[in-house]
Amino acid sequence: MYFKILSIAVGVLMVVKGPVMHLAGRRWPRFAATAAYPEKQPFGAWVAGVGGLIVIAVTWWMQVKNPVPYSRVATLVVTLTLVKLSQMLFNYRRFRAFALKVRKEHPRYVLVLNIAVGVLGGVLILLGILVY
Repeated sequence: MYFKILSIAVGVLMVVKGPVMHLAGRRWPRFAATAAYPEKQPFGAWVAGVGGLIVIAVTWWMQVKNPVPYSRVATLVVTLTLVKLSQMLFNYRRFRAFALKVRKEHPRYVLVLNIAVGVLGGVLILLGILVY
């Protein structure tokens, strides 16, 4: 049941993120620069980071303890968030600068990334509904 809930929840977040960014339009860069990634690293980043690390640890524990068919897919996707988490937590200034620069200077890259993330999120949702 863990992988069912995890894959549907993470999948929905992955599918919704791109359209929300697109619908926000010109408001999104301002939101990203002030609320999502403010100049000084917020305490909430640490709370979210530690929460993410806990989810990753529990996912690996469940993968080892009680693997289900294709649970490695959800485990891999969740584990890939370590790249963003590590940069957000331990290299915040460079992470923020990179995130804001990519959004401003390479909007097509962001669009392609959002589409890929949305498709992967859809796969996770289908796995959660049909397999887990």
